[in-house]
Amino acid sequence: MKSYRLLYEASIYDYLIWEPQGKLKHIADALDTYDSFGSEDLFRGMSKKELNVLQKHGKVTSKGKGNTRNIYGSYVASDFKLSARFSLVNYRDKGEGIIIVVDKNKLPDLKSVDPGNFVTSYIPIEAVKQIIDLSKL
Repeated sequence: MKSYRLLYEASIYDYLIWEPQGKLKHIADALDTYDSFGSEDLFRGMSKKELNVLQKHGKVTSKGKGNTRNIYGSYVASDFKLSARFSLVNYRDKGEGIIIVVDKNKLPDLKSVDPGNFVTSYIPIEAVKQIIDLSKL
């Protein structure tokens, strides 16, 4: 599976079309410091509700509201800052935002849909390596 990276170190600000202020700026700045991930790591921004389903049932599949092209499954990305953007927008709009770091080798049916973006039929709890809760940053 090919991984794509920008020619320069990306910032979460590269993915935002608005300028975070106050607590949102603090969170965005904190997210920009995360960079110690391995080549097997993929990322997903999600809501607290989605995380609760994952923890309660041991797996989760996206409801598809944010999915493009009517693809069934959960999107994950090879770029942490891109996933962080989705969480930050959710935090801005709803007061909550989660980023999970997952081991791509533990995701079933992982398929590339765009450079750096993948879809999996579901995310099992065993694949989750780290949970980042934006409300705690």
